[in-house]
Amino acid sequence: MEVFNKKLMSVDLERQLVLPNNTKTEVLPPFNGSRDIVIPITIGHDGVEVDVHCSCRAGRIAFTRGWVEIARKLNFNAGDFVALRREDNGRYKMTVRSGSA
Repeated sequence: MEVFNKKLMSVDLERQLVLPNNTKTEVLPPFNGSRDIVIPITIGHDGVEVDVHCSCRAGRIAFTRGWVEIARKLNFNAGDFVALRREDNGRYKMTVRSGSA
């Protein structure tokens, strides 16, 4: 099930990835009163798993610690599209599509 998809902007690559308003929060792990959770996300086709910190503050959900490092290592660019899916096995997978096609 798709959790969200978003076209990246430069601010998403420099600080944090603020998730879109239509993010399906019911498929994310529960915050259980906490402001931060850690989500293990598999990135791309090579199966690299990275722990990404997800924060909920002021009603906005964002990927914080771990996200910028991923974006830099994988050379994401403004204009690229990212999608996060929850797989049938309960794991999370992120895919990226170049915006310069």
